[in-house]
Amino acid sequence: MKVLHIGKYYFPFFGGIEKVNQDLVENHVYRETVTPFVLAHHDTIGMASEFSTINQVQVLKVKLNGVVAYAPIASSFLQQLNKVIDDFQPDLIHIHMPNLSAFACLFSKKTRKIPWVVHWHSDVIGAVPDLKIKLLYPFYRVLEKRLLTIARKILVTSPPYLAHSVGLNAFKDKCCVIPIGIRNSTVAPSCAQTINQLNLLMIGRLTYYKGHSLLLKAIAKLSVEVSVNLSVIGDGELKQELIEQSAALGLQSRVNFLGRVSDSEIATQLANTDLLCLPSIEKTEAFGVVLLEAAMHSKPALVTDVEGSGMSWVVQDGLTGYVVKNNSVDALYEKLIEIYNNKANLLALGVNAKRRFDEVFNLDQVAAQTTQVYKQIITDKAMLDNEYHLD
Repeated sequence: MKVLHIGKYYFPFFGGIEKVNQDLVENHVYRETVTPFVLAHHDTIGMASEFSTINQVQVLKVKLNGVVAYAPIASSFLQQLNKVIDDFQPDLIHIHMPNLSAFACLFSKKTRKIPWVVHWHSDVIGAVPDLKIKLLYPFYRVLEKRLLTIARKILVTSPPYLAHSVGLNAFKDKCCVIPIGIRNSTVAPSCAQTINQLNLLMIGRLTYYKGHSLLLKAIAKLSVEVSVNLSVIGDGELKQELIEQSAALGLQSRVNFLGRVSDSEIATQLANTDLLCLPSIEKTEAFGVVLLEAAMHSKPALVTDVEGSGMSWVVQDGLTGYVVKNNSVDALYEKLIEIYNNKANLLALGVNAKRRFDEVFNLDQVAAQTTQVYKQIITDKAMLDNEYHLD
């Protein structure tokens, strides 16, 4: 099968959706039955549209004219989409949402002859949406609904997200749950626990919904006798604000902002940590891919019970990590005290997390489930086409 993936950005751009897309199209089980092609945008404004081959995957990055309300604007996207269809001749189109440029499919006669799969990574509107997004979403929603109406299948990453997604509410009959999987990379040897010290780690963009501020406030409430250190990996619009907040709370000796680091450094940090923290405050955190990275390294995680998010499904409270009340400094503080006083439990939770990773979030298994959906769609289309011709 030839499958055209339409994404927002692509490697080496660093993002959760981009990582999921890349891991899938490069997976050996996926490649046994699928020849992929990725159509996305440059992540730098003004660079000319460019074709390349990245790790044996054909990729076309379209010229980016600008970004409005976090959405890439590419005036030539429809033209490039039609050209790729002519040249590549895909059997199926795999659309990663949210992505404004994906709506080009609605205006192309060529795409309407090809079945679509929509990969629903997250809703556009979160609990605390940016004002620009809130104002523009009604217009976006008209096109979004049309896209979902035409799609043959909608892939959703967790049962909680499917149950609570407002955007998918009218389309649940064509949804199926396929969790995110990540490649099983080389795992750094886990370091021995430091006695009487709890090492925490946060990985992700420094943005409003990740809950960095809440965790800083919770750590600040701990007495000096409770030795807790936090390493923060990532960059983003709140970087300076969070650094200043950390200093104002007197956490210079407890919190270390590492910025953006290499994959090997992330592996090293995971090996050195006791607990990964992802205290996100809304279901914009649809899944939490970093939770899988921690589990792969046999590390438990601490997440919040955001309604509709997959975090509390990926992490099983008391089995593979901890789930606490959403948007609550007190809940985080109390849980940190409990964990510190029962630190030996983290090793068993980490073993359980690794077992669940192998059983549920193995990328080979996820790839096989995805290709099975493709095959069924293409088979159904062939049968319908055959009935049409017989008539």
